[in-house]
Amino acid sequence: MGLVIAIDAGGTKTDCLIGTTQGEILAKSVSGPANYQLVGIDGVLRVISELLRATDDYWSHERHGFEVMWIGIAGVDRPGEREQVAMSLRNLGAASKVIVDNDAMIALASGTMGKPGIVVIAGTGSIAFGVNGEGKRTRAGGWGYILGDEGSAYYIGHSALNQVTRAQDGRGQPTLLAQAIIDHFGIDSIDGLVGLAYTGKLDRIDIAGLSPLVAEAAKEGDETACRILDSAGAELGIAAGAVAKALNMERSAFPCVTTGGVFKSGKAVTYALMRELAKVAPMSHLVEPEFPPVVGAYFMGIRELGQEIDEDVRERARTSLAGLKFSASCLEED
Repeated sequence: MGLVIAIDAGGTKTDCLIGTTQGEILAKSVSGPANYQLVGIDGVLRVISELLRATDDYWSHERHGFEVMWIGIAGVDRPGEREQVAMSLRNLGAASKVIVDNDAMIALASGTMGKPGIVVIAGTGSIAFGVNGEGKRTRAGGWGYILGDEGSAYYIGHSALNQVTRAQDGRGQPTLLAQAIIDHFGIDSIDGLVGLAYTGKLDRIDIAGLSPLVAEAAKEGDETACRILDSAGAELGIAAGAVAKALNMERSAFPCVTTGGVFKSGKAVTYALMRELAKVAPMSHLVEPEFPPVVGAYFMGIRELGQEIDEDVRERARTSLAGLKFSASCLEED
């Protein structure tokens, strides 16, 4: 029975799955961060080497327990970087075949089972990424919070701050966000934001953390909050549309997969996203993935071995995954 090891190496944590080519997931574990841009090649190798040591029930140098190792790594965006990481991992001798790609690819696969489509990722940052039927790929966004990240949690939080200061001046309409932000930061008034913003006490994560406040205010009918969420969704849809154009997918029926914390804000974001995307690709349709990205890597590994991801494979993955708990491997910092 052939085995696949799948890894989602992110900036916060690294998820790992081991499963058969028929969809049965046997084990899963979680480790520390392995974003290539943050920890470098040595950090990536350290995390994955420790994960392999924690899975030695399934492999050894004497018997290649894994037919394929499929890894999605945050921060690996260029072919040269992917090959450098793959070559180093091949030297570990854990798998007959090692495939390295970026984390957007496995996020897409978690919703499309490895087939063509577009994924929109909107968390603290944002990016749209797609692959067409010919295997061509491209991306839009992902420029970071200074240069872009439109539609992200940071974008939403920053928009909220802008709107409450405009309301304070009388340049904008009153909004529930003002009191929500005052309470959130424990300040006396909106004027207190100045001290937070310009003394280094208000960073990118703090601003992104305001996104749930906007979602809550929108649920209460606040017009300003509703406009912010609509604008965020529209920006994400424009990015997805740019990807569709670049890949000549305007007349194709393809899934648009959504993932990331921003999509917990409610239907306002996804509605605006699909409204804008439909202007470019009217036959596209929304997909909310039922599997996490690491399962996308697992599905890609299965496809690499020539096995299609049919409903039987998905059902076995669904059932076996539900019966497992992530276990921490021996990866804590010394």
